[in-house]
Amino acid sequence: MFDKIRKIAIHEFTTTLKRRSAQFVIFGLPILTVLILIGVNAIVRSQRNNPEEENTITNLLLGEEISTIGIVDETGQITNYPPPTDTLFRPFPDITAARTAFEQGEISGFYLIPANYPREGQIRFYASELSLAATERQLLYQLLLANFLPNERIASIILNPAANYQEIDLSAESEQEATNFFDGLIIGIGTAILFYMTAMGASGYLLQSLGQEKQNRVMEILLSSVRPFELLAGKVIGLGAIGLLQIIVWSVVMLTIFRDQSGFLSEISLPDLKPGIWLIISLHFIVGYLVYAALFAMLGAIMPGVKESSQYTFLIMLPTFIPMWFNGILLTAPNSTFAKVLSFIPLTAPITVPMRLAITAVPGWQWLLSLTLSLLTAIFLLWLATRFFQGRTLLSGQTIKLKQLWQILRQT
Repeated sequence: MFDKIRKIAIHEFTTTLKRRSAQFVIFGLPILTVLILIGVNAIVRSQRNNPEEENTITNLLLGEEISTIGIVDETGQITNYPPPTDTLFRPFPDITAARTAFEQGEISGFYLIPANYPREGQIRFYASELSLAATERQLLYQLLLANFLPNERIASIILNPAANYQEIDLSAESEQEATNFFDGLIIGIGTAILFYMTAMGASGYLLQSLGQEKQNRVMEILLSSVRPFELLAGKVIGLGAIGLLQIIVWSVVMLTIFRDQSGFLSEISLPDLKPGIWLIISLHFIVGYLVYAALFAMLGAIMPGVKESSQYTFLIMLPTFIPMWFNGILLTAPNSTFAKVLSFIPLTAPITVPMRLAITAVPGWQWLLSLTLSLLTAIFLLWLATRFFQGRTLLSGQTIKLKQLWQILRQT
């Protein structure tokens, strides 16, 4: 049995990988993403030498009117213009020079830092109209902190006091359950996106393969030499390997992008989880895929063709959105009854459990029970799909109605 499953899986993997559409999704899109980000990085680097270009792109991204602004420093202490303040502010020796530049249209206004600023803390802004750009004010704060508070660590804390924000669950069973809200959010969103891409991609190939073989009457020949369970298991494993390959390629590309210290995404930190946690997350991802793949296999067995099957794909994937709809509860109360219930439901567990693992210490029996229930559900759904493959209604190309399902199961 296992030898036939292996051969079918290899055949599905190689056949799908030869398709240009699959090659574009697996390899083409990551390459295109890298090329786009290389271009964006090149633009960001060139902005440091071209303030006007910096301001134009900032306007497009933030929707704020930002242009070059003058700085008249009477204290003599502003000597450092750290990026990106160097692209927005232009120093002038006195008010007269700044006024001349304003009248010639070189700047939109200028700030006067009076000599008594360290004592009084007062700043004057000269312009023809009031500036309300939040980005402009934030950069001014950064400039002042960089020069009047040389300690960069203290300056960064003042700019963003809650940069390293954590929540600790006092009702947790262990003091080690210090949680990071944003890690859970990143893991939840990332897992949901990857899972949805993998499940939808593999299911599309699975439904297409089953539909073509049924319409071409190849299915009858295949079922005469292999058992339905072997056929379905081979297809699910082979197409699952395609999805796994896609995840590996995309993950390598994204990790390379985030670890590029010269890129504009270098300041974004990835969740720092233990290898064991990543392993548990991966296991839930794989077992969760098997559950949904078995559902799609059953859908492909019931429906006569791809067109009929595609109408129900979104409904099948709908439960994967439930954890994201209630992410506020899962992130703030990862050990609540609601979170535990979603962890034990095979259709929501692939997203819920990884999110909880990034937030808190999930007891071992909970994620083990979740894995066991999901695996048993996948096996049961796959067995159920094989029952439909043995029904004569399926091979005749007719659509099976709900009232006929029980009759087919009894006959097989």
